[in-house]
Amino acid sequence: MSKNNTLFGTFSVKRIAIDAVLIAMFFGLSLLSVEIGGIKLTFASLPTMICAMLFGPIDGFLVGFLGAFLEQMLKYGFTTTTLLWVLPPAIRGLFIGGCALLLKKHMSVDAILQNKRPYVYFVICVISGIIVSTLNTLVFYADAKIFHYYEYHMIFGVFWIRIASGVISSLLMAIVALPVVAALKRANFIPNKKARV
Repeated sequence: MSKNNTLFGTFSVKRIAIDAVLIAMFFGLSLLSVEIGGIKLTFASLPTMICAMLFGPIDGFLVGFLGAFLEQMLKYGFTTTTLLWVLPPAIRGLFIGGCALLLKKHMSVDAILQNKRPYVYFVICVISGIIVSTLNTLVFYADAKIFHYYEYHMIFGVFWIRIASGVISSLLMAIVALPVVAALKRANFIPNKKARV
């Protein structure tokens, strides 16, 4: 299998292809999102979580960043705040991938499925949901100030609801991600040395 050496390590063709499929899945899931009063209900970050668990923080960041960038470009076009809106999903990938790398003993799929401290995995996913919800609120605030549509109740009045929905969706995505990552591992989609799970 052909490999390309980059600043971020060795990327096999299979790994790049999996990243591309996950970016496309992110975009597809983002189209199924529901937005109610400044709160977005979505499973778009599921591919980011899967990628972060499979390959680590760099791939997780790229899938979150490029998936959200596609969503922003096709829904709103490039604006002053486009790069701000793509950061929260990218940071989710970076955070989960970094934790998977640092805590491999507790966050490997084998450890989680064998009930060896699975709460570590779920706590990391919940923390990522809180981080993303908080960052989205700050980006929403910046966007509202720049484009002059700021209303306190629309941005900060629903902050705790936004946090709660982020936590719940992160838990649901974490539950769905486990069997997907386990299946990809069984199907040998994860290179032994480069796998983070």
